[in-house]
Amino acid sequence: MTLTTTNHHRWRNHWNLVLFIFSFVISNLVSGIIYDTYVNYLQEVAVNIATSFWAFYGYATFISAFALFSVPKIGYKKLLLFCSGTCCISLLAVIYLNSSKIFYVTTLLALVGLQLHYTMLSPYIATYTEGMGEARIKWYTRTYYMGYVGYFFATYLGGVFTVKMFSMRADITYSAAKKATEYIAAFTPELKLAYLQGNKDILLITAIISAIAFIPILLIKEQGEDYRINTDKSNPKNLLPRMQEMVQIILKKEAVIYLTYFAMVSFAMGLFSSYFTVYLNRNLHIDKATSSLLVSISYLAIVLFMLFTPFLVRKLGQVNTISTMLIVSIPFMLIIANGEKFGSYKIAFVGVALFMRAGIANISSPADNSLAMSIADKNLRPIFASMVNVIAGLASIVSGLFTGNILFTTQMGYKNAYYLAAGLYFIASIIVAVGLKKYNRIENSAESKEEIKNGE
Repeated sequence: MTLTTTNHHRWRNHWNLVLFIFSFVISNLVSGIIYDTYVNYLQEVAVNIATSFWAFYGYATFISAFALFSVPKIGYKKLLLFCSGTCCISLLAVIYLNSSKIFYVTTLLALVGLQLHYTMLSPYIATYTEGMGEARIKWYTRTYYMGYVGYFFATYLGGVFTVKMFSMRADITYSAAKKATEYIAAFTPELKLAYLQGNKDILLITAIISAIAFIPILLIKEQGEDYRINTDKSNPKNLLPRMQEMVQIILKKEAVIYLTYFAMVSFAMGLFSSYFTVYLNRNLHIDKATSSLLVSISYLAIVLFMLFTPFLVRKLGQVNTISTMLIVSIPFMLIIANGEKFGSYKIAFVGVALFMRAGIANISSPADNSLAMSIADKNLRPIFASMVNVIAGLASIVSGLFTGNILFTTQMGYKNAYYLAAGLYFIASIIVAVGLKKYNRIENSAESKEEIKNGE
């Protein structure tokens, strides 16, 4: 390969990475609206879907996992176009096809588009950072950071503009509309119609934003060599060896312990993570714009707190970091659950609690990923990663069905969700701390020794 060809190859990789980040930011902007405005809209037009929203997330996770298998045949670009197109069409269908049956399909398709885009992040960046060394981590970091920035702006502005559109539809001032959203259940039929129309206005804008993602995706310069895998057709990887690999993992006690812990945390997350603004708005009666602002700020906490992850892992070890952060986040969950007891200071206390809970609970995410890969033997890591995703999907579905059919049948269920999740977090922290303590300090040097031992 000549120097000119090498430079062109590097330029193309850089170009494709930047364009993916643009599309990912747009996807996260759409996510911010889906997990805030859209869920609140469903509370009024299809409450059974809204209360089991996390189950749809689980279904979308499964579909995305299978869709990713098509990358070696069709590449990343077509799938990225599918993601944006699916979100755009789903939101338009929600606006113009007022049917509860349609909402089932649109909710699932929109989440598939968002989840598949997120699922592609890791292999896509790995493809275009091949041979970059430490630069690969920087690209991952840039993508995640920019993604959370998208979450922040979409969640905050989504709440503000929803109130603004509501005020325009109802022909009242912004401050009056903002005050009215403290008690949505008390709306008159006229106000409720204006409120729903204001939500539809935001969803329409979001559909247009989703369509804009076509531009950076179409500009991606993809080549067959980026995604095609050269396989030996005379010795294909059939189902039996894969089943044997899965059994080999399950026979390992630590793998079962980790999957149990991960399922428990995934189930707990499904009890509250999609319903923050619903709880703040309808249980604590914090107006729509302010509740969206509080949730959006919590996304910034994730970015800020993750800066301290390397320090904590060095001091505590990866297992203790995970276990400790789960326990430390519990008091803040209890503060959120009892927000009404702080009276006129509830916004301040609940806002701080949301910020701290989000930051503390997510500070151990990198350590969590590292722990999973430490448990599985090197040759079994891909199949174990797939099993972790399957378990997460199953837990999400069960969690969504539980909230929809049992927990959220009354409004008080949104409050009790925090107590139940706190209990699950505590049990999960004990499972990790006791069951996986031998993996607490697996440093790079240990990994290097393993690689030497394996002859790499």
